[in-house]
Amino acid sequence: MSEPGNGARKPKAPKKSRYLSKVEREDQILAGAISLASSRGLNFTTRELAEKLGINQSLLYRHFANKKALVDRIYDEVYLSRWNPEWEDWLQDRTKPLKQRLIEYLIDYSKAIIRKDWIRIFMLSAFDDPVISQRYIGLLQRRIFEVILDEMSVEVGDDLLEAGADRDMAIEVIWGFHSSFFYLGVRRWIYDLPVPRDIEKLTEVRVTAFLEGAQTILSTELAS
Repeated sequence: MSEPGNGARKPKAPKKSRYLSKVEREDQILAGAISLASSRGLNFTTRELAEKLGINQSLLYRHFANKKALVDRIYDEVYLSRWNPEWEDWLQDRTKPLKQRLIEYLIDYSKAIIRKDWIRIFMLSAFDDPVISQRYIGLLQRRIFEVILDEMSVEVGDDLLEAGADRDMAIEVIWGFHSSFFYLGVRRWIYDLPVPRDIEKLTEVRVTAFLEGAQTILSTELAS
């Protein structure tokens, strides 16, 4: 066996990890958490995350006080950062027909959500702790579903939706329609099935069918 100094290669000293700034370290931890959540939901511990990243758990806690703080950041990064505040303005712009407004909104919305991390975290995390899905659905109901319903009521030209029961039923109809775009992401990132390439054409067809059907209901059955 060769001896050191006798022509043998000396073992290399392990490389030291590059120093990361506070922002870089937080980004590293957050990216690792999003990766874990995308594969298994929120069913992971901070210890597992630290091991995955090759850091001490105490270092992780310097940046995120607890798992709840980490989950809040996942929600902010994956969901709130992709929420376009102009969506509500687009839907309320009565200089355009409601059909055009819905198409423009839903095309942009679909681009924001049909992504692996968005869909998989939304679905998988709900099995252990539905906090992310509940928060986002609440946001949709307040800032999108209610707006769509009000704009539909204006287009029908009648105050048909003052009664609570009627309004609740109409919201359910909108929820089912809106969820059909979310389901495209489920097909792609949960079932591993293909989705239509022409999302814009699909959106136009779905919006047309929805408005024709829903407006008929609003102007007849809910008014009775």
